[in-house]
Amino acid sequence: MLSDATHTDLFRLIAPECIIVVTALAILGLSMGRRNDHAPGKSPLTSSLMAIAGLALAIWVNLFHQSQGHALDWTFVVNPATQMVKAGLMLTGILLVWLHLACSQEVREHHAEFHALMLFALTGMALLIGSNHLLMIFVALEITALSLYVLAAFDKRESWKARNALKYFLIGGLSAAFVLYGFSLIYGVSGSMSLPLISQSQQGLPIDPLLLLGVIMALVGFGFKIAAAPFHWWVADVYASTLTPVTGLIASASKIAGFYVIGRFLWHGFPQAAGKLSGFSWSQGWLPWIAAFSLLSMVIGNLAALRQQRIRRLIGFSAVAHTGYALLGLASPGPQAMASIAFYLLSYGVSVIGFLALLRATGQQDDRIEKGPLTGLWSRSPWLAACLMLLILSLAGIPPLVGFLAKFNLFVAALNTPGNFMGWIALVVLALGTSAVSLYYYLGILKEAFCREPANEIPSHTSEATHSEMTLILTCTLITLILGILPGWLLSTLVASFQQSPT
Repeated sequence: MLSDATHTDLFRLIAPECIIVVTALAILGLSMGRRNDHAPGKSPLTSSLMAIAGLALAIWVNLFHQSQGHALDWTFVVNPATQMVKAGLMLTGILLVWLHLACSQEVREHHAEFHALMLFALTGMALLIGSNHLLMIFVALEITALSLYVLAAFDKRESWKARNALKYFLIGGLSAAFVLYGFSLIYGVSGSMSLPLISQSQQGLPIDPLLLLGVIMALVGFGFKIAAAPFHWWVADVYASTLTPVTGLIASASKIAGFYVIGRFLWHGFPQAAGKLSGFSWSQGWLPWIAAFSLLSMVIGNLAALRQQRIRRLIGFSAVAHTGYALLGLASPGPQAMASIAFYLLSYGVSVIGFLALLRATGQQDDRIEKGPLTGLWSRSPWLAACLMLLILSLAGIPPLVGFLAKFNLFVAALNTPGNFMGWIALVVLALGTSAVSLYYYLGILKEAFCREPANEIPSHTSEATHSEMTLILTCTLITLILGILPGWLLSTLVASFQQSPT
């Protein structure tokens, strides 16, 4: 274990992140000075393969050749839990690069810059997972956010997309201000920016109102990042206007990093300020706020999704609802709860990436198109329709697919919360009810695909997926099916990694 790390030791701790950054710089370097857009350095295939190779190398180093420990007064931590979550994050990154390769015609130029920005965003997320210091959390958060802002505005061909990207940037800047001001209050009260030292400084003391205010302000900022209600105003517009791989990046990878850092921030820095939620009575702390955000996200997300006729906006509001479900796991600091959140977000990420790839393969990349390309999909492409059914049912939480087991584990973790049983059982009942509501709009998509005749105006090419698209769709579908039937090895590995990582 590394405690007082030198610069060499620090680079060993952040070796996977360094590999991703070097890969991004290599992609940019290879594309520089080439005027021909079809040159190898500017080819989407070349940059995609380089990005996938860099991420695969980072996973290998992260899992098998990574030093464990902490550096610079617990500023950055590497333990079995961070290694497992980073591996899941980078695997999601590989699927996203694959998604870009499958729909590379969306990005008509600057493929190298696009891949580099995706890798920089993944680097910020990986740093966020290992951050154990308020300043490091903020820096990693902004590295991620700045990359996502540029990616959201990458398609400048239409003014409405530029307006939505500007909205994302402005709301993201506001959320950063909340996080920064909350951190300043926490530092002013505790005198430290290291999460373990903050926790030690509050041992045996009553909850300071200023400290709690700082925690809540930081949670408001984090709520913008993970698309929790009532901070979800940007979600549907951004999901509708961004390029397909960017939508997948925001919907999957950013949530994995965001939830992990929220769990570390709350349970490692402020366990004494958690408070209690029992029945209709609650005590001062941040747990009642998490419960409120979860309730609002589940209700608002599902009810708003009911009214959507455009698929990409429906995905955006359903993502808000899924955020509400994942927030239930924050009720408990135990390994089972944290592993359940990680498993849920990984399974959701794979399902939503597969669904986005399928939408792109059927010509649903433009949000202004409603459900037309999916209408009658069963008669035009039975394999795609079968994959659509499995992916949608996984998102809806239907057994034996992985979405059902992921939700079940979250609900069990919430019910096992010590001292808060009556309060969280009400939220779990509400989650079951809103999950039933979500079946209406999820099954509405399947109704279009299986029970309607295809419209005459749908071009024939919308049912023809490329080889790369079909392979990605099949891969994501098989993962959701296999993890639903045989989830034990992944769940047990996640639980064991969190048990070995007390800090």
